[in-house]
Amino acid sequence: MNKRLESLLERIPTWPEEAQNDAVMVLSDIEEKIRFLRSLTPEEQAKLAALRKDINDAIERGGSYTDEEVAASIEATLDAWEQKRKDA
Repeated sequence: MNKRLESLLERIPTWPEEAQNDAVMVLSDIEEKIRFLRSLTPEEQAKLAALRKDINDAIERGGSYTDEEVAASIEATLDAWEQKRKDA
């Protein structure tokens, strides 16, 4: 285990309860992402990596899309992949 993470985990019991609850939520979110990514086929992982690259490239170039438009596009793409995966 990463030494910095190990040290941090040892100090968590000294944190206020609210901060501990925040830590639980953040770590749970990370764990869910890991589960999701592990469930993807290699082809799906490659598509996701390509989508991330496209998004990062677009950000570097600048653009005229709103956050809502980007979120809708990503959601539609993921929905289409999930449907294709279910149909397979």
